[in-house]
Amino acid sequence: MKRHALIFMLLVGVIAGTTYVKAQDVQKMDSVECLKNYSLYKEALKKKMYDYSISAWRTMFNQCPDVTIRLYADGVDIYTHYIKKEKDELKKQALVDTLLLIYDQRIQYFGNHPKYPEAWVLGRKGLEIVTYRRDEVPALEEAVTCFEASFNELGTKMEPMVAVNWLQATNALLDNGDRTSEQLLNVYMNVDDVLAYNIKKQKNPKVVEMLNKASNTCVEIVVRSGLDNCDALQQSLMAKYDMVKDSPDGLERLLKLLDAFNCTDSDLYAAAAERNYELSPTAEASYLLAKYFIKQNQFDKAKEYYLKTISQAVDDDLQAKCFYELAVVTFSHYKNSPEARQYAQNALQKNGSWGKPHILIGNIYAHESPKYGDSDFDHQTVYWVALDRFTKAKSIDPECAAEAEKQINLYSQYIPDKETGFFHGVEEGANYTIGSWINEKTIVRYR
Repeated sequence: MKRHALIFMLLVGVIAGTTYVKAQDVQKMDSVECLKNYSLYKEALKKKMYDYSISAWRTMFNQCPDVTIRLYADGVDIYTHYIKKEKDELKKQALVDTLLLIYDQRIQYFGNHPKYPEAWVLGRKGLEIVTYRRDEVPALEEAVTCFEASFNELGTKMEPMVAVNWLQATNALLDNGDRTSEQLLNVYMNVDDVLAYNIKKQKNPKVVEMLNKASNTCVEIVVRSGLDNCDALQQSLMAKYDMVKDSPDGLERLLKLLDAFNCTDSDLYAAAAERNYELSPTAEASYLLAKYFIKQNQFDKAKEYYLKTISQAVDDDLQAKCFYELAVVTFSHYKNSPEARQYAQNALQKNGSWGKPHILIGNIYAHESPKYGDSDFDHQTVYWVALDRFTKAKSIDPECAAEAEKQINLYSQYIPDKETGFFHGVEEGANYTIGSWINEKTIVRYR
């Protein structure tokens, strides 16, 4: 216990009696002593012997603050270790105070560092505040101030993890009533630029995947912000469109955001989608145009761009999505059930674990039941294959399970009863084939 208390006194001693070490107040130690203390704490730190490194490190911090920038990175390492270990909340916050002081003093002595300037350090300081004081509104305001200063200087060279935390901190302030949805959107657009820049320059596929996931998370944060007016969103994004209208990557990100808000029938979406396809007639660009024409009820144009997307895409998931949406259009607008079923089957060939195409096919069969055969019994037998599809969707895709169960409960009441089945000489449990264009085998069951 005495040793623990001594170590804690050494840790908080950095900020005892002051909150900032001014250059004129430092009692300089000669270079030999500085080198000695640096070697002492560095050797101990290499072996993760934090309790043996802290005294020499503290001496360096107070008396040799401008000798090496490594002093500050090592200090963050040391204090992060002790913060994670500390159970007492008051003591932990005292350690956090010192951790933040390390960043402040680093700016004082190394703020002009060519690789890690003041703006970079402020970003890291904001990150620490969000990590340890995310539940305190004044602390979040301080963190956001750090992030803003960092972005204003670094722009898209801001660190991605810092940028994402900027958006998250702003969102927390929004939840507390201290920011508006429009302000969150403005931060998002800056964060999006940072992520896009880093995705473009990154060569490691795993890092690119991670950054793309972060980008999607940021979109989700903005979508949940309460900004549900497409006119207001369009107005806010017009300046962004002017900035990215010659960049396919920028246009795709803008379109993704509009799509997430379901604002695909806006004038801005139309302009961005057409411009995007003009600059880069890719599968992704033609898919966005197909979505736009659906919203405009221009189904022939939508079908044209869905088919273009399918022919160009190398991504099975995108092809599956196009086939499925084309199936929905063909069924609901063109009233062509066989063709709609074929498109849904194509979607399943591209993504066999997706339940929605099975549910659509089941609904197509249910819709077609009155047209099949010559008797009520014939009509009702079609519900067997419809139920087969709903059951299949439920078994392979948890996201569709609730909808599939709903359809099962609905259509189970329309299959033939036992008396009717007995009259037609069809035994329960027997194999049975639904003919015509449906042409599917099933098992007889009665209600």
